[in-house]
Amino acid sequence: MEKYYKLLKNSLKTKREKVRTGLYLHYPFCRSKCSYCHFSSFIFEPELHCQWLSTIKKEIERLAFYLADYLVIDTVYFGGGSPSLLTPEEILSLLLALRHNLSACPEEVTLEVNPAAETDRVQGWLQAGVTRLSFGAQSFDSVVLGVLGRHYRPEQTISLVKEAVRGGGRNINLDLMIGVPGESWRTLETNLQALRELEPHHLSVYILEELEKVPFRRVWEESPRSEEEVAETYAHYQVRFEEAGWSQYEISNFSKPGFECRHNLKYWRYEPFLGLGPSASSHLGSFRWTSPGLLGEWAAAVNSGEADLPEFIELRPEAELRESLAFGLRLREGISLENLRRRFPAVDFSRLENKLSRLAATELLQIKDGRVSLPPDKFLVSNSILSELLW
Repeated sequence: MEKYYKLLKNSLKTKREKVRTGLYLHYPFCRSKCSYCHFSSFIFEPELHCQWLSTIKKEIERLAFYLADYLVIDTVYFGGGSPSLLTPEEILSLLLALRHNLSACPEEVTLEVNPAAETDRVQGWLQAGVTRLSFGAQSFDSVVLGVLGRHYRPEQTISLVKEAVRGGGRNINLDLMIGVPGESWRTLETNLQALRELEPHHLSVYILEELEKVPFRRVWEESPRSEEEVAETYAHYQVRFEEAGWSQYEISNFSKPGFECRHNLKYWRYEPFLGLGPSASSHLGSFRWTSPGLLGEWAAAVNSGEADLPEFIELRPEAELRESLAFGLRLREGISLENLRRRFPAVDFSRLENKLSRLAATELLQIKDGRVSLPPDKFLVSNSILSELLW
């Protein structure tokens, strides 16, 4: 991996200022594997947990050795897997490692939390330096949780969130999942009632998808939900959340004013981020890469410093422009055309502008005050619009 760090270091030497960067740490373990999950995760074992913890610290040190002089880490995100299996002491040790090696003083530190997590850990995480807790509630309907195979009750989620608020949590997110077999209008009202009670600062609503290679596909095929049903459910959440004060700022994300997720905004605004841990992805400058997905392969790569990465590419300006649009158009604010031209001066924009004008004429895109964006009622068909725009 060291040859890649050297290449990145040479590319950053030309920068006049340090690059503000988000850091994602992938914790790959769960107590059990959800049948619908397509992320890189494995069943928790104490020995493997300890191996990950020691290796991720070494990866932080290697990253810092080459790039510490060129980066400012301003957001940290613990994702997974179930990173709430990390104790407060372990979280603190990792944040201290970042501070010591990378002079990191992040403005936002997010920890994904499984609602089945130990209640007595919540305050410890906050005291360790976590500033944002993201709870994977998925639903407050016990029927839907049963279909998903989630091993907790809605009451556990409610109790854990309230404990977080009592412990000083001032930035709470809840993840919800829609499009699940067994979901009904009662599910929507049950979820809304719980949200009114908890008043989280942020909400994420994800549609159940990418089921081709996971066991849950059998459940879906026995009781599928139509695209029309899912779209209607999504539209109802859009309206009800806006009425309750959660503004939609991205296709899947809603927040109270000022509580947008700073780390995730880096992805959508095509800003630099680094990923550490197995299967983690990174984007820095014109380079994009992914770490080995298997725990043993990743650990060997970090410890030896010599392994080849499964993906490490340098993007041409045209490819970066397409990716900027693909991510930026997920945001309700859209993307500034002037900023795109300034960022990619060597790219011929004439073909893109013709496509933008054509799509705007059919109201699939909107162009206003120099910004291009998707109308909110077209969010669910964004992929088809982007494919027409970018290819």
